Amino acid sequence: MNPTLKKLLPVLGPGWVVMLADLDAPSVITAIQSGIEFKAHLIVLLIVLIIPLFLVQDTSSRIGAVTGKTLGQVISEYFGHGWTVAAVGGSAIIDFAAYVGEFAGIAVAGTIVGIPVIVTVILVIIVHTIVVSTGKYKRIEVFLVAIGFILFLFVALDFFVFPHNIHLTDFSPFIPKNSFYFLMAANIGAVIMPWMLFYHQAADVDSGLKVSGMKKESLGTLQGAVASEALMVAIVIFSWKLAQDGLTSGNSVTNVATALGHEIGPIGPVIFALALAVAGLLAMFVISMSMAYSVSDVFRWRGSFNREMSGHKRFYGVYMIEIIPAAILTAVFTNLINLALDVMVFSAIALALPLLIVIRIGSNREIMGQHKIGAARAISLYIFMILAVGLGVFSILQVI
Repeated sequence: MNPTLKKLLPVLGPGWVVMLADLDAPSVITAIQSGIEFKAHLIVLLIVLIIPLFLVQDTSSRIGAVTGKTLGQVISEYFGHGWTVAAVGGSAIIDFAAYVGEFAGIAVAGTIVGIPVIVTVILVIIVHTIVVSTGKYKRIEVFLVAIGFILFLFVALDFFVFPHNIHLTDFSPFIPKNSFYFLMAANIGAVIMPWMLFYHQAADVDSGLKVSGMKKESLGTLQGAVASEALMVAIVIFSWKLAQDGLTSGNSVTNVATALGHEIGPIGPVIFALALAVAGLLAMFVISMSMAYSVSDVFRWRGSFNREMSGHKRFYGVYMIEIIPAAILTAVFTNLINLALDVMVFSAIALALPLLIVIRIGSNREIMGQHKIGAARAISLYIFMILAVGLGVFSILQVI
């Protein structure tokens, strides 16, 4: 392995990967809609969300380092296997909807540069399968870290497209409007999703994280949390500018690409399409790996991406097959992009059970020993969980 990469991986490890995967295709749609409809009014929320994003994921990672077990294994051991089944079952529903959102985003990115939807879907399935065929988690991680840097093209767009006539009132974090509550819930759902918890802890175990490496992993998680929300803010900024110039309205991704073409030239839509496609693809890898880990926990298989595919057909089979229904749906029904915002809102609600379990495990001295989380962190996480679920339910009731 390259010496530089070897030094970086302890920091740019599972925490960094899952944080960048957090900026998936539906999250990009959510940020676009936020900027178009409400200018900078949601930027303060996005910055504040760095705190719970880090605390949640760092707690999950800490559990993996201390126990050496995946989240599902720990749940089964200390709370009963039924809780594992319930947590994974709820996550699986959101994961399927997320797959559709990722495929839809990638498919739209393909059409922006002239690639037919069916061709894009087939290419995604091929890449999705090939990358994990090595049987080495670290190789997969290197690939995910590498493509993750492509997401920073969203920041590059802000150097060409940024709003003028900015006023302090544009950043007010509150507007008494139903759609504002809905987008608040969507942004919270975009920040932390159930599959992130299952992936982060299991990936830490697969990567061999020990207690001695927790500080480096925490640093990578913190850096990733800041980077993820900075990318969301970057998308809000250029979307705000496009709306300000009257070049786009609504949450049409193709309209955004066209507007970027007017602002920057032909390279604008290409940059946007590439970043959007990578956002969906990176998240798809992480969601699929998360589901392979968590389904294995449900059926009590010993699954790991460090083992050869030939000897672990069921584990790898879950990874490869679970995306097929969403791929077919995307190929048949191409107008699925509006599903993204709904997925984000429901994610905020579905997060409740796995997050509740993570808080209880993380604060349990019997399980965590001296590494258990403090009362302040536990209370903060409980408050965030209640607010996320409450806002999600409220926003859904407003649009019914």
